[in-house]
Amino acid sequence: MKSIKVALVGQPNVGKSTLFNSLSGINQYVANYPGATVEFMEAKVKYKNRLLNFIDLPGTYSLNSFAQDEKITVDLINKNKPDIIINIINSTSLEQNLYLTAQLMELNIPLVLFLNMSDIAASKGIFIDCNMLSEKIGIPVISGVAKKKIGIDELLEELIKSYDTKRSPVYMPYSPELESHIKKLSSIIKKFSKSENPRLDAIKLIEDDTPHKEFNAEIVDAVEKIKDEIKEMTDIDPAGIFLKERYRIFSKFESQCLRRENVKKKNITPVIDSIFLNRFAALPLFFLFVYIIFQIVFSLGSPMIEWIESLFDYISASISSLWPADSDSLLRSVIVDGIIAGTGGVLVFAPNVFLLFLGIAFLESSGYMARVAVIMDRYMTKIGLSGKSFIPMVLGFGCNVPAIMGTRIIGNKRERFATILSIPFMSCSARLPIYVLLISIFIDGNNYKALTLLIVYLFGIGAAMITAKALRLTVFRGDGNPLIIELPDYSLPSIKGVLIQTWERGKHFLLRAGTIILAASIILWALTTFPRHSADDGIKVLQVENSYMGQIGRVVEPAINLMGGDWRIGSAFVASLAAKEVFVSQLGILFSLSGDKACLVSTESDTALQEKISETYTLPAVLAFIIFMLLSPPCIATFAAIKYETGAWRWSIFQYIFMTIVAFSASVIVFQLGRIIIAA
Repeated sequence: MKSIKVALVGQPNVGKSTLFNSLSGINQYVANYPGATVEFMEAKVKYKNRLLNFIDLPGTYSLNSFAQDEKITVDLINKNKPDIIINIINSTSLEQNLYLTAQLMELNIPLVLFLNMSDIAASKGIFIDCNMLSEKIGIPVISGVAKKKIGIDELLEELIKSYDTKRSPVYMPYSPELESHIKKLSSIIKKFSKSENPRLDAIKLIEDDTPHKEFNAEIVDAVEKIKDEIKEMTDIDPAGIFLKERYRIFSKFESQCLRRENVKKKNITPVIDSIFLNRFAALPLFFLFVYIIFQIVFSLGSPMIEWIESLFDYISASISSLWPADSDSLLRSVIVDGIIAGTGGVLVFAPNVFLLFLGIAFLESSGYMARVAVIMDRYMTKIGLSGKSFIPMVLGFGCNVPAIMGTRIIGNKRERFATILSIPFMSCSARLPIYVLLISIFIDGNNYKALTLLIVYLFGIGAAMITAKALRLTVFRGDGNPLIIELPDYSLPSIKGVLIQTWERGKHFLLRAGTIILAASIILWALTTFPRHSADDGIKVLQVENSYMGQIGRVVEPAINLMGGDWRIGSAFVASLAAKEVFVSQLGILFSLSGDKACLVSTESDTALQEKISETYTLPAVLAFIIFMLLSPPCIATFAAIKYETGAWRWSIFQYIFMTIVAFSASVIVFQLGRIIIAA
């Protein structure tokens, strides 16, 4: 069976991911490419005795590798050359989208255009003659609606046809004068280098998009001479000549292939934007939407958590019954007190995590999340960033690692680094189980729980903003870039697309629970079980205190006492350095091994672990624990991601030290003030 590698390339907000979901269904998987520090989605689909390997590349406005995300797309295309490229285009913005098409045509790779959102274009009175457009630019053009799977079959047929007929790539028909310069430089490059695509290199050298040091002196001299000739002939800077040429050509094509009609149907997007982007209503509405998501997280998540908890309780009791009641079996202990109490204590919060991802996916797919960048831009500029920085920050609510990698959309290096070092203050999904556990201890009613959770998240956002401002005033001083972003029309999200996106993000939580958390739970159980002193139930607490983890907790206990904690909380803080969810696991293991029943967590106030925490620690102390886990350094994976994205360990180390100081100081202040207020 022949395998065909197909890359999906398009500008942001053109429905690229929706098309990928429609083409791949449930056959998606995460892939890593050599030299890349970010994960990409791939899918292998069998179609007419062909194996189509679809690759979903990052959205990019152009292939000029100035911004980090653009460079990634270019590098992946060059290093893992696809057989065919699908260029997804928003039918409502043909001329703007065709600029990227012009650059893709220079890659010497067969290309197929997919005009997406044709239904929205038609509703606006925009009709594109695909046959004429295909004839003008010399490449196949398919019109469709990815969300409704319209045009998918035609697209698949065209992919097979293009591959089987070995359709030759075509080039952009620039003006005769510019073409002569391109051909002249291409021949020189071919003569003095081993370039695989001399024409592309010639264009990039004229555009100043390729370092001259990669070529020898003969080529560099020829480039400078040709650039002088172009400027003398056109009176235009050579770096901008292709920009002008591409828009000239596609403006002509658009006038020939696109027809506009007056439609009576009113576009609802401007009406909605008049409310959602209103100067006074925009921010309150954004917070309202976030509150609604948190309300759903608690209201729908609580019953599910109870069901999962009951399942783990049953499993724990069933396994324990295999041994005598007074058994001191290490095997029983590692299964019940280690694996079930540790991993199970985290897995019960899976409904909350998936519901959070579901809400975020819905906002993204509806077109609202792009508006969030615009809404926040006026506030972000006050701290030296742009609204574009808030997009990866919002992604940080899911996981800090992809959020940090998402900063590649920020072209300004100083803004990007300031954003990277601020993102870990955004509460990732790993912290959510901790918040749900601790908030449920002293807050009754889902409405108040959702409001409290919103306040916690806002506190983290505030910390991120203050950090970014401080960094932009000191380490990363410099001018910022204005926000330039295309706002897609509002649309009803595809249920399938939202569910796929939710699963792709949520399954990482399950994988972490099944790998990292499982391994950490077993290690923490061992550290809390050994060295063994006695099997006598009467001294189980002494056993835990004198274990290796207990000794670690005792070392940090003097500092933890200042925030109302003890050696158990101290050991849980230390354990959470590997992964935040381990905080819950460690407390479950500690109280389980201390003689209490296996403590799996529920949102009910009378459940075992919550009950033990409320009996052991005061309200100010619990609040301090929440603040510490909110502001403390992220997991090891985030630590590594910061190093990769900044290119230096010093920024990762700086952030860890800085966040530890901030978290400890804030937690101590919260506990001490809370204690004073209660005493008064």
